[in-house]
Amino acid sequence: MNYFNFVKYIEINPTELCNLQCSFCPRAHGYPNQNLHMSLDTAREIKNQLDNLHFKGKVIFAGRGEPTLTKNFDEILDIFLENEPNYRVQVTTNGKKIDDLKKFFNDARVRFSYDIYTPDESEANRIIEKYNEYSNIRLIRKPDYGLNFDQFTKGKSVRRGLTGSKEGMTNRAGFLGENTFDEFEDNACAKLVYNMYIDWNGNYNLCCDDWNPLILGNIFEENIEEFINYNENLNGYRKKHFCENSRKGLPACQTCNRRSPVTGDAREDYMNLIRMNEM
Repeated sequence: MNYFNFVKYIEINPTELCNLQCSFCPRAHGYPNQNLHMSLDTAREIKNQLDNLHFKGKVIFAGRGEPTLTKNFDEILDIFLENEPNYRVQVTTNGKKIDDLKKFFNDARVRFSYDIYTPDESEANRIIEKYNEYSNIRLIRKPDYGLNFDQFTKGKSVRRGLTGSKEGMTNRAGFLGENTFDEFEDNACAKLVYNMYIDWNGNYNLCCDDWNPLILGNIFEENIEEFINYNENLNGYRKKHFCENSRKGLPACQTCNRRSPVTGDAREDYMNLIRMNEM
């Protein structure tokens, strides 16, 4: 057993550009737009490592920027879709540039999660009518409600009945305000178990909530399997979260209000793995 067996989602931030400033996002509160993009070499390295690990989860292009603004993004998608991979590919987008990727519409190997950010009903209906025919484009109404969690949870998905959630609306590890984690009975976070986050330049970051990103390593210096299993910084976070039930003293985590505990058999298996690796 190893830590990588628990990983379900590889989250990739392919660019530091975005073309919106939603009020619930750090980009509307001082986070800078930067013309930084993932290279094809970095994409290829990630792809090769995931293939070698026989990864069967989901690769998600989302992160802190708008993926469709990434230079050569169609080529990056082509790399990850080569040779019918075992993993699934998802692109989370605000849809402003989605037509640049039209060749992937109805391509079952990739799914788009199209977040419709507009309070204009006629515009939203136009978008729904235009894209609803494509089976691999999930359309989700997400008007820019600001930081009002209760209003956000009323956002409706056009397909499959999904809604926005309070869990998805965090304070971005303190970037958007005070933390509330001291109120949690269980401070251990599922982000450390099921997710890993790779930045545009191959840097490993802690998670998608950290908008003052911690650099824990780089994919060219430490491969994915080595990072997940042996990175000392990451292991320090695991021990604090799961063994001490605490986030205090941990950059990002100590100011984060995400409540996402690991429960049931998965929690016990993960704790046993931590104990085994301490022996």
